[in-house]
Amino acid sequence: MISKDFAKRRNKLLRKIEDKSAIFIFSETQKFRNNDVAYDFRQSSNFYYLTGINDPSTALFILKDGKVTTTTLVCKRPNDLDKLWNGQVPSKLSYKKHLDIENIIYFDELNSLKLENIKNLYFEFKDEKRLDDILKKVNLTDTKSRYHKNNDLHSTRSNLSSLIFDMRRIKSKGELSEIRHAAKISANAHVNLIKTCKPGMKEFEIEAEFIEFCMKNQCKQAYPAIVASGKNACILHYTKNSSTLNPDTLLLVDAAAEYNNYASDITRTIPVSGKFTEHQKLIYELVLNSQQKAIEACKPGKTLVDIHNVAVKYIIPTTSNVRFKVLFDCDFCCPLLFHHLLNK
Repeated sequence: MISKDFAKRRNKLLRKIEDKSAIFIFSETQKFRNNDVAYDFRQSSNFYYLTGINDPSTALFILKDGKVTTTTLVCKRPNDLDKLWNGQVPSKLSYKKHLDIENIIYFDELNSLKLENIKNLYFEFKDEKRLDDILKKVNLTDTKSRYHKNNDLHSTRSNLSSLIFDMRRIKSKGELSEIRHAAKISANAHVNLIKTCKPGMKEFEIEAEFIEFCMKNQCKQAYPAIVASGKNACILHYTKNSSTLNPDTLLLVDAAAEYNNYASDITRTIPVSGKFTEHQKLIYELVLNSQQKAIEACKPGKTLVDIHNVAVKYIIPTTSNVRFKVLFDCDFCCPLLFHHLLNK
């Protein structure tokens, strides 16, 4: 997506806020596992939605005062330490070349921000401390300003997250293209597992193949993979991925790719030996048919609960005794299916 797409989103957000307001939104922070070793950075989805920036240590400030609107990116000043350890952080000039943002300043230049006429602050409430730290550095001529540390005017503070969430519900053509690409890579990675899966492999070997396929296609993992064989599949968020795949059992793989911060989400169950047993096939087709019914019910005006109920009503059996026998004969069951059978 090009920078103009992000500018359009910022303009749309401006139309949703009151006059004489300021928007502050922060990038995600770098998380460290120990000393100088950081976890893989994942940008805040809301910040990326408005900027397209994947760097930590940045913030966006948007001012609306009558007909005057200004957008300012605040970034970290390049320094020798970052250059040595992680590579030089982008300069103001570098950001200016790639972004459709009129003002770019460093964090040590925050006193150039003008907030005297602002009556409302919009920000993500999880970042309130970060916002207060910013406001302490802003040059305000009124020492009794509502934005100084010792004030109780929280009525002037509004949660920005809800406004952005509402905007993100409807995807643009560019976003749909990114999501489809992530889904395509995920689907192909799952097909590859079907071809390579065999008894004797470890669950983590399956996970490794999935990750390798995604990385070769410039995708990250959308979430930690669940690779669960046999009874492990009954654990909703099993992540040890350490067991050996046994013949005639089923393998559940819940794993998906993320491309340019847009994620897919796929779960599939495959026979370790390459072919379903009679009972496995019966359960698989039952779940597959319920999924197809749910997909058919996806129409404008329907809620997620409506779609869920379509699948549930199909799964609840009319011949419970037979299907109970299938569940207990099989070395695998769908936990949700089992739950509905027990509570019929």
